[in-house]
Amino acid sequence: MSPVILPDIDGHLTVRALQDDMADGFALSRADCFPVVEVAIVHGGADRGIGETEAYVALLARAPGMKRLLDEALAFEAGAFDEDEPVSGADLVEWFAGWRGRARKLLTQPLPPLLPVLDPES
Repeated sequence: MSPVILPDIDGHLTVRALQDDMADGFALSRADCFPVVEVAIVHGGADRGIGETEAYVALLARAPGMKRLLDEALAFEAGAFDEDEPVSGADLVEWFAGWRGRARKLLTQPLPPLLPVLDPES
């Protein structure tokens, strides 16, 4: 059986700005429920420059897509790899060429816009 890197996170994931009395930052959040579920948080602050903060935001924004790509890589011929059985080199090269293109597209596409989290009472 292939390992599970992260548990499945259902719902609509988005990167959103956080602002409160304690600290500002960014969060990878489930924006389809209330209260919002914070999956990962990057705090801003005087110890972190804007460039570093933007890099973390980019990482958070791409995390769900990268998880899907890693799961896809682990699933390709998983039974054969797990049982140490032969895998067609031609099939592997063909699959990897497509996977590499999907990974490149994900890593180079523009970041999604920061979405507001809607309060169901408003």
